[in-house]
Amino acid sequence: MARSRPQIPLLAPAAAPGEQRGAIGRSAYQTLRGAILDCTFVPGMALSEQSVSEQLEISRAPVREAFRRLVMEGLLESAPQRGTYVARLHRGRIADAIFVREAIECRAAELAARAPQAQRRELARIVQRQARAQARGDYTEHLATDEEFHHCILELAGHPHAWPALRLARLGMNRVRHLAIPAVGSPRIAVDHHRAIAEAIAQGDARAASRVMRVHIHSPLEYLEAIHREHPEYFEDT
Repeated sequence: MARSRPQIPLLAPAAAPGEQRGAIGRSAYQTLRGAILDCTFVPGMALSEQSVSEQLEISRAPVREAFRRLVMEGLLESAPQRGTYVARLHRGRIADAIFVREAIECRAAELAARAPQAQRRELARIVQRQARAQARGDYTEHLATDEEFHHCILELAGHPHAWPALRLARLGMNRVRHLAIPAVGSPRIAVDHHRAIAEAIAQGDARAASRVMRVHIHSPLEYLEAIHREHPEYFEDT
């Protein structure tokens, strides 16, 4: 199936006048990463350094570096004579990501339930902020608090350095959840799951925390078939 090449959506400038090169590069990376995760840049869309640099009003060098980082994260694909594209969804990679998440996060939820009680209460505060973001339709804040919630559980479990591996595994899931928003209200479902996980951890119920975490991790699979029926072009052929 041929990949689509639509005009890239307009983006806000990535840097303020006078900003240092390193800061410009970080801002470009964050802007592009956010556009991929919230599906402003849909799976399979073609991108070019020139077009992106013009829209972000910066030189091509920081855009090139941002592209390189996003290719390493699996959010972009690049090949000679084919250009650079937003990575399409791949069922096998989604299954692998769920495998990694389940191995890390279900155990982390169990360990978090044994952390000092005062620290466990922080999860409920994060869920409250996420619920407010969901209510006002602020998906950027919803994603930020979602990452904060899962990161906090790793910290409570005593394994904060596992976050880079977990963050990488979560990327495809975020896109699946966003694509499912119009049909199933996935942010509300995520908040409900988070609330149940936070309650189990606060109560020191390691078994329940692990069980609800497993349900939460597997929930994007419920959306895949609906997304594939509506947009088969978002998926790899194999």
